[in-house]
Parts: sequence; structure tokens; C-alpha cells
Amino acid sequence: MPGSRWTASQLESLVDQVIHLSKPLPEIDIPGKTRAAINNQRKRLQRAGVLNGSFAGRDVKPWTFPELKRLTAFTQDYGFSASFIAQMGLLPGRTKDSISKMMGRHGLGDPAIKERARQACRFDPLRREEFQRFLLGEGRLLPSMAVARQWGLAQKTVTAYRRRLGIQLSWREARSSDDFRRQQRKRAAAFIAHTRERWKQWRERKKLLWEKLRQQLAQRSDSPPARVCQACGEQWYAAHEFFHVRTRRSPAGVQNSYCRICRLCRAERRRGASALACGAGAHSGKGAGVQPRPNTARRSACATQGCGD
Repeated sequence: MPGSRWTASQLESLVDQVIHLSKPLPEIDIPGKTRAAINNQRKRLQRAGVLNGSFAGRDVKPWTFPELKRLTAFTQDYGFSASFIAQMGLLPGRTKDSISKMMGRHGLGDPAIKERARQACRFDPLRREEFQRFLLGEGRLLPSMAVARQWGLAQKTVTAYRRRLGIQLSWREARSSDDFRRQQRKRAAAFIAHTRERWKQWRERKKLLWEKLRQQLAQRSDSPPARVCQACGEQWYAAHEFFHVRTRRSPAGVQNSYCRICRLCRAERRRGASALACGAGAHSGKGAGVQPRPNTARRSACATQGCGD
């Protein structure tokens, strides 16, 4: 519904504030007129030449169909964000804000990211000032994770505020909290579980390949002799695909010997020995880079892994 007509006094006040006082749009005050109405009237006066060039405004460049098509492909097919598209210059002449607005109008972008942006905590000026005082005072040495949990923010947001205020935590301060140690243990446990799952899948795939190879060798007349793994009891063949081969050179010649356990069991024992060594090193406080002497390590590895004739 259209509003009331502009009166002569209102137009004179608008011209005076724009030409003589050089006020920007947020500071222009016309009683009974909204900011949108003031902006529209200012544009009309600018096009009519009343403002004498005091207000240049900006030219709005409409979006073209090829640009919309490319934007749809960038967001839906490749999953690019507005900041990435603007940073890489994929749509020349378009800023990050204009790309973001157009994505919002057409429902483009990741729904999870848009929902997270809607639920984000946004401070008003008073709340922001209170939060900054907290960071400079009581929360100066608190971990960013604890501050984020207390104020309902993301940890990255707290870190950004600290960077702006010049009160970043030092390396030692950031890692001396219980929250950081708890997160480290959580990440370590997740990494161990992921590694063990990958090892389990690799073992299953390897065993399927071995079974196919065993069936192929069983049908050949020149197959190598059978050899039983002393760890798992599976019967394989005396070949380097199934058992680790050791070569000894002596004046009498070259002698090859096979490990008593198959490669799968040998790898499993090596993983167990490595885990025990890492645990012992962690409890003793020694550095991870300290290694035993080569000869001692080789003898202990062969004894643990069951290598021999």
C-alpha cells in the first residue's frame, strides 16, 4: 500500500541533509518516512538532477541468465560457496555479498550450512561489548572451547574475537587446559578405531585374494609345497606371497628360509609389538624417536614374528 505523498518541507529537508550536511542514508531523518522511502526519493531526486551530484548512488547490474546458470552449476554440481566463487573470480564483477544474496533468492547452497547460519548466535551491540569485556577480564585465560560453551558460540568465533582484541592465547596456554587434553584423547581414540577398522578390512581383502591364489596353485602340477601357519593353522603354500622369505648368504651358497607364520599373522604381531612399544615409551617418558640398536631390533623382531626354517 503506497504511503503518504512527500510534502514540500520534507523534500527541502531531504535536499538540505544530502547536499549541505552530506549525511549518509542511515543518518538522514525525515519524520514520517521510512529508510526505504527516503532512499527511493533520494534516487528520484538524483535522476532529476536536483542533488547537483552530491549523491552519485550506485548502478545496479541485473543478473543475466548465463550468470544464473553458471551459479547454479557451481553450487549444485560442485558445492562451491559464495566466498569461494568470489575469491576465485568465477563470476567476474560479482561480489561475495551479491552472490550470497542471489543464492538465497534461488534456494541454492548447502541446506546444512544455511540452517547453521540461521541458528547462529548473533550479538547486538550491548551483548558484543559485554562479551569483549569478559574476554579482556574474567575470561582472559579461559580456553576458547570453555568460553564458546559458556556463551553459546562456536570456538572459531571466540578465537576470531581474541585475534581482533590482540589477546590470543599462547601455545602453552591453549594446551594446558583439561578440555584440550580431553579432546586430544578423544581424537586419538577415534584415530585408533579408524586405523583398526582399516586394518581389519585390509586383512579381509588380503585373505580373499590368498584363497583365490591357493585355489589356482592347487590346480597346478608344479605348485610349491604346502606350508601350515603355526599361528592361525591355515594351510598355504611355501611362496613369498604367503610367507616372509629370509635369504642367507654363506660360503656354501644362498639359502632361503620361510617364516613359520604367514604374512597376515606376522603383520598382526608386528602391530601388537608396535603398540606395546609405543605404550611403554609413553609411560616411561622417553622420546618417540629413540630406536634400539639395529642388530638387537632385528633379533627381537625375528623372535617375535616367528621367523625361521
